[in-house]
Amino acid sequence: MYSKVEMIKVAKLYYEMKLTQKEIAEKLNYSRATISRIIDAAFKAGIIKVEINYTLSSVQKLESKIKEKYNLKKVFVLPVYLHERELVLNDVGKAVAAYLYEICEDDSILGLSWGTSLSHVVPYLKKKVLPNMKIVQLNGGVAKSSYSTGSGALLEKLSQAFCAEHYHLPVPSIVDSSIIAEAIMTDSNIEQALTLGNKSNIALFGIGNVSYDSVLYKGGYFKGDTYEELIEKNAVGDICSRYFSITGELVDRSLNERTIGLELEELRNKEYSIALAAGKEKASSVIGALNGGYVNTLFIDEELAKEICIKEMYLDDESSQII
Repeated sequence: MYSKVEMIKVAKLYYEMKLTQKEIAEKLNYSRATISRIIDAAFKAGIIKVEINYTLSSVQKLESKIKEKYNLKKVFVLPVYLHERELVLNDVGKAVAAYLYEICEDDSILGLSWGTSLSHVVPYLKKKVLPNMKIVQLNGGVAKSSYSTGSGALLEKLSQAFCAEHYHLPVPSIVDSSIIAEAIMTDSNIEQALTLGNKSNIALFGIGNVSYDSVLYKGGYFKGDTYEELIEKNAVGDICSRYFSITGELVDRSLNERTIGLELEELRNKEYSIALAAGKEKASSVIGALNGGYVNTLFIDEELAKEICIKEMYLDDESSQII
């Protein structure tokens, strides 16, 4: 008969990607009749109901390898059934949402960054009434262009899910000078949010890569050649708008002084420092974040996990040659 993986693949293409049975048959190199039978089998197996219903499993061998190397609290590697970025992000987001439901308590303070990856957590949040919980924005989210970062909507959705108070950080993530940054941070409301972010026992954030598709770049934070300068300084990624190298070190002290929000070092002190990322193009970004010690709980997809392991081997070989 048909395997569980086959049934999930076809179900996701048919119901989430809205492909016809003919299109699926061509994509997977099956006959149209076979696709029809697989859909029927998926119904009988309980995978398809009103929605596609499958339990998120994990890839334990990859999890163990990454967890052991970086001494992490938890690693969750989601299997990739189809190489469709939106579907992969949905699965990663679903796993993060379930974990938040598990760990958040009435006295929790949840610090929240923003970005494309985090928006995929919201649809899967289950309601949990925690009226004494606080949710705070970790870095400024006001864009410098017409492009929306979605930071405010994300904060409010999580607040609604947990029936908790939320605290905005209604400022740009990066400003023009360190003097401006210092002045903004003396405002009482801004100072309150920053203090609460430092006190948070849970930090949730995406790991950005250095790309012209990044939210920060599209948000208008970089003028002239400043983004190219980051690339020349070997930046591989950012967390809370702070850029680091493959070894986890800050690459631009001046830029860091102009950034408003949680310092990377503070992430090392969190009970839960939760990062999510998807796509093998983020391998160097995740490795840099792990080398910096900024993450203790990691949610990624299978292809990204494999790419991380491959890059680690290459980097280890380079290091041994230098020695």
